[in-house]
Amino acid sequence: MPPILPALAPRRATPILAPFTRTAVARGLLIASAAGENRGVRIIDLSHHYEDGMPVFPGLPEPSFRPIARVEDDGYAMSEYHLLNHIGTHVDAPAHQIAGGDTLDDIALDRFVTDAVTIDVSRREPGPLTREELKPHLPRIRPGDIVFLHSDNARNWGSEAYWRGWSYPDAAAAGALIGREISAIGFDGPSADPVDSTTFELHKIWLGAGRMIIENVTNLDRLPPRAQVVVAPLKVRAANGAPARIFALLPE
Repeated sequence: MPPILPALAPRRATPILAPFTRTAVARGLLIASAAGENRGVRIIDLSHHYEDGMPVFPGLPEPSFRPIARVEDDGYAMSEYHLLNHIGTHVDAPAHQIAGGDTLDDIALDRFVTDAVTIDVSRREPGPLTREELKPHLPRIRPGDIVFLHSDNARNWGSEAYWRGWSYPDAAAAGALIGREISAIGFDGPSADPVDSTTFELHKIWLGAGRMIIENVTNLDRLPPRAQVVVAPLKVRAANGAPARIFALLPE
């Protein structure tokens, strides 16, 4: 298992927006807003819906989303949700499989609001991705980046094909990306390991090195090779993982 690397060094993200009436800067990432509009930026949602009947990892219980009050009957609407924290579009923290590992609330926000590099692996057969296959892409990956692997598997969401239709780095490829000091690895598939894994060795490599894993992402085909992204998991104390809304900010 690779050693836990030093804290990721701050670095500049690519600015994309024209001047606005107000700006917010998060560790080099420029997010700008104007009253009532988003001029100069297009927002791409990278998250699946949570809903009754949604796909869940084989063997896990299904969630439920139940209304307990309706405006028509009660004058207000309220719902009750029952779900595990590792279903749908979500983030795994190191504590998911590493004793004493960071929980989501231990991790600095600038690792969630950063640049993402998207690598298109949709033309290869799904399955383990080797270091040699990744090697041409390594020079464009900077410390602190999130790396998304686009397998074109989101189109299979809700079908049996989804559980075998994505690519993920093997141990050597994972080590190469960890060596680039990335913040997280993300997939348009359900796991960093094959679904039939009983040891989750690849999870342990990523999480043991202090990296996050982002699973069940969608719309990666709409991203350029580098884009600013926001990964926003639920703020739950000591969370080993959480559902997340994830979106990319693209220049118009």
